[in-house]
Amino acid sequence: MNPKQSERPLPKVYLIEDDPVAKFLLVDLAESVNLPYVAFDSAVKFLEQNLDGLEGCIVSDLRMPGMSGLELQDELHKLGVNLPMIFISAYAEVHSVVRAMRGGALDFFQKPFSSQELIERIQDGLRIDRERAELLDRNRKIGERIALLTPREKEVLQGIFEGKLTKVIADELGIGVRTAETYRHLIMQKLQAGSIAELVRIVVEAMPRRHSVSQ
Repeated sequence: MNPKQSERPLPKVYLIEDDPVAKFLLVDLAESVNLPYVAFDSAVKFLEQNLDGLEGCIVSDLRMPGMSGLELQDELHKLGVNLPMIFISAYAEVHSVVRAMRGGALDFFQKPFSSQELIERIQDGLRIDRERAELLDRNRKIGERIALLTPREKEVLQGIFEGKLTKVIADELGIGVRTAETYRHLIMQKLQAGSIAELVRIVVEAMPRRHSVSQ
């Protein structure tokens, strides 16, 4: 087994609530449907854990001493932690709801709320994060395959990525057209692409901010 895979954190529901009674109810709700969870009595305590590679969904109260749920949302953005986040609050002022949702919150529940609806949204959050993690893992593997291409293969791939015809790529690299075609086929095999369109899509998804495959 890959050591990185064995160390991969188990997806959990992170319950952040300073009120003991409300936290007990959230814990009871998670346990009632066998959801793995970790409970915190403040946003500050949540941030004290190792945040690298966290997977799952956050359910956070809005008003908490030390750091509010909205401030936690802002801090997580700065840290690059993109877990789906659900807010709960007895004080659902319009400006708070708008700020939370514009900040990417999955949902906002006003207390008292429907336990079933909250569970369904938590499960949505877990599904969304699982899909995100799977996509990141896929793109990481593609990036590793691209990194293993030979320098010449990367040059040919760059030409394909820029939309150049095989003859143009061959002329620019000083190789024959058949040789360029051979490189193209090798690249498609190594990156498991069934067409030029799929090849370009793979590169775009794996390296969305790059303009060169050789970077």
